[in-house]
Amino acid sequence: MKRIQAIALCFASLFLLISGCEHVQNSMKADPNDKAVSISSDDVDPVDTPLTGTVVIGEADDRFGNDDFALNSAVIVEDTLQISVSYSGGCEAHKFTLIASDQFLESFPVQLHVSLAHDAMGDTCEAYPTETYHFDLTPIKTMYQNAYRQDTGTIVLNLKDSTQELQYTF
Repeated sequence: MKRIQAIALCFASLFLLISGCEHVQNSMKADPNDKAVSISSDDVDPVDTPLTGTVVIGEADDRFGNDDFALNSAVIVEDTLQISVSYSGGCEAHKFTLIASDQFLESFPVQLHVSLAHDAMGDTCEAYPTETYHFDLTPIKTMYQNAYRQDTGTIVLNLKDSTQELQYTF
């Protein structure tokens, strides 16, 4: 009798386990009335689009912004200046503009004064993000090529508030 009770208990437990799993599987099936959207890793672009800034040749003024920021580092990779900055904000997209002088300093190699302008777009949030912005240097290269009538050259970019020497060779 105990043996029959034990077998019955095992079957009852197995039945509950199977029906419980079936309930979980059924609850995981999509409900056609459900408006939820799901994504998988296949739906996400694995390459982040870099943040880009504008390059302007001319005089710096307040129309490009004069909000505070910290210049962390700068490096030139091919025709792109990559600048790491930190700033107060985090709720709005900020704009950074690289402003290049329209006059080369005659030296060897030639030098060019550049500065970075920051427009916080009225962002009053208090986070302190650090981001890297990319600036296309081809307008500066074109200016050099037109001024010196050479396809190749080197320009030392004197970036305001930076202690790094930035040599742009093309």
